Amino acid sequence: MAKNYYFENYENSMEQSLIEDLVVESIQIYGVDVWYLPRTKVAEDDILNEDDLPTFDDAYLVEMYVKNVDGFEGEGDFLSKFGLQIRDSITMTMAQRTYELEVGMITEVNRPREGDLIYLPLNNKFFELQHVEHEAIFYQIGSLQTYDLRAELFEYSGETFNTGDVVIDNYFDKINRFVDTESTAFVAEVRSGVYYVKEVEDRGDLLVQPTLQLYKGETYTFDVSHSSMGGYPISFYTTNSPSTGVVLPSTTANIVYSGTPGTTGATVSITPALTAVNDVIVHYISTTTLGMGATVTLLASKLEVEIYDELADNTTIETLGDNIVDFTQNNPFGEDNF
Repeated sequence: MAKNYYFENYENSMEQSLIEDLVVESIQIYGVDVWYLPRTKVAEDDILNEDDLPTFDDAYLVEMYVKNVDGFEGEGDFLSKFGLQIRDSITMTMAQRTYELEVGMITEVNRPREGDLIYLPLNNKFFELQHVEHEAIFYQIGSLQTYDLRAELFEYSGETFNTGDVVIDNYFDKINRFVDTESTAFVAEVRSGVYYVKEVEDRGDLLVQPTLQLYKGETYTFDVSHSSMGGYPISFYTTNSPSTGVVLPSTTANIVYSGTPGTTGATVSITPALTAVNDVIVHYISTTTLGMGATVTLLASKLEVEIYDELADNTTIETLGDNIVDFTQNNPFGEDNF
């Protein structure tokens, strides 16, 4: 026997709109303001179905309700062989109408996506969406009103932020990022009258006039064999103009030119000298055309300084651990002298 057709519980659009209005208003009353950052894929791997170089170019202020009233979920804080790990997770509820009006209409993406970020000003942390549940409240009055966003604490790995918000864009600037190799290779081209450069190992397109950071004592080689480099040789000067500056002296860097720019095998190599001043700013430019390059910062040699990650407690834990385990014994983990 079919249901009683005198009572309609699942196709009453007026009641569905009322429930949706109440849900949106409740989240606005009891929720918190967060920034929603959609992910833009730059170099997607079609085989592994992942992107190592995503960017976040927009941030949208929306309201969400925090479902974790007793604190963060997840594994919490624990010590592993990789150091201190923080595995906090959070579940937040967002009205579907809010997403459609504040985000979806602009990005033309019809739902939140796994991989997008949420910046929570409440604790000044980023969370990455792991799963989007669109049926958290199962067809109330025959419709869906919310998304449940399950997210974990974001682990930064070189992503680019260009949202226009200073706090978000500069959040990860203090993290030290470098390629730990004795020789780093770059490739260069000329487009629209300026240099485009990137590291050979990086996926994705070349970057327009990137600022570079080179470590003293290491050799960096620029491949200038692309046909567009003909007539625009790269050189390293003390200023951004050959008329006001000079080529870097040997006390600052050793520069080696090989071949003719724009022909096969042409390269330019630079090895910042150990005698150079730490954090000095120089320039890579074209000796024939002004305004093609950008700045280069010569950083202290890795042999001179200890790279310390301000976001990790590994050094502190190691220091404290030395006072716990006494390695002066023959066998500190068992019976001594046996």
